[in-house]
Amino acid sequence: MTPVATETLYGSSRERVLLALTELAAERGYRDTTVENIVERAGVGEDTFRTLFADKEACAVAAENAILSEVVASVSSSYLADRAELDSALLGVKSILELMARKPSYAYFGYVGARQMSPPSVFSIYETGHKVLVAMLERGWEYAELEVQPGRAALAALGGAEAIVRREVVGGRAERLPRLLPDLAYSATVSFLGQDEALRLTERGRDLLRDSPWG
Repeated sequence: MTPVATETLYGSSRERVLLALTELAAERGYRDTTVENIVERAGVGEDTFRTLFADKEACAVAAENAILSEVVASVSSSYLADRAELDSALLGVKSILELMARKPSYAYFGYVGARQMSPPSVFSIYETGHKVLVAMLERGWEYAELEVQPGRAALAALGGAEAIVRREVVGGRAERLPRLLPDLAYSATVSFLGQDEALRLTERGRDLLRDSPWG
């Protein structure tokens, strides 16, 4: 299991417990993480944990919901009425990558743990988030020049992007995720927007990174 650096504990007891679970799941795996481990890492009593959550699974569900909520909020803030749809989508992807770079244990739990190690109740939340991202990609189809859209183009594009993100996260390189923006912009759009538009979005992705810590 790839170790993940401990993040600074902050916020309420509930936030600290959720963060502790994601950190421990990244370090030792969900199955080998116990409630005792979580409360020790979070710096709270077990009675506080039991007040907040019925058990470890309920805590994991809450953690995945918290991750999804932050992702949706980040994406939503990128869509403005006076901003082009594709530029909004690109900024939405950038905001997700930056969120995961700031919180590497969330990245691990969201992209790896929820898919491979967690109970079905957590995986179902991951699937909900996956559908949200697919829908975001499909909103760009109206700009495509193709008369007939491949039925699973967005699903395939997102699957490829997630595979790249997971490899970085598992390799302990979550802090570098925003640097993937230009490559993800190209690979996620070239199949239905065409080479010229995909390259434009790739260059726009590079522009967005130039004045950032990841430029």
